[in-house]
Amino acid sequence: MLGRAMMIGYRSGFLTDDALGVAFEMVTANGSEALGVTGYGLHVSANADLVVVKAAHIPEAVVAVPKPRTVYRRGKCIVRDGVLQR
Repeated sequence: MLGRAMMIGYRSGFLTDDALGVAFEMVTANGSEALGVTGYGLHVSANADLVVVKAAHIPEAVVAVPKPRTVYRRGKCIVRDGVLQR
């Protein structure tokens, strides 16, 4: 989805940090809302499903689409630096 956010930002001429933040929200919070996903976000009792990337801030994550990534599913690391954990 970061790749999609990058393309949205590129094709739409999003050049500021705020505009790149909008592209990020389009593919995260707004996308989950459009799909009817409940409980999205970081809060007490959340599912703890998340992706961790090496970026100093959201605009960097959108522009650079950093790899490798670490993926957590229900709080358990299932992919670390792009390698599936068993």
